[in-house]
Amino acid sequence: MTYKAWTEGDNLQSVRHDYVDGLNGAVSVPAKVSGAKWSTQEDGGHTPRLKVTPTGKGVAHCLLVGGDNRVLDQRTGAAGRPVTCSAQR
Repeated sequence: MTYKAWTEGDNLQSVRHDYVDGLNGAVSVPAKVSGAKWSTQEDGGHTPRLKVTPTGKGVAHCLLVGGDNRVLDQRTGAAGRPVTCSAQR
C-alpha cells in the first residue's frame, strides 16, 4: 500500500506510519521528513495508520491507498494541527 503525506502553506514537521515489518509484525515508526511532501510503500497489514504534523500554520493532508489503487482513507487537518488517516482491512 502507499502512504502519502503533504502540507499546504508550510512544511512537514513529522510523519509517523504503522506497517508490517516481516517477522517483527506491526510497527509504528517516525519517518525522515524534509520539505512539504513524503510518501512510501509498505505492507500496511490489517490496520495501516499515518499521522502527519505540519510546521507553523500549515495544513496537513494524509492519504492511504491500497495495492488495488483504492483510496482507503484521505483526510485534511485544520491549520497547524496534526491529521491521522487509518483503515481496517
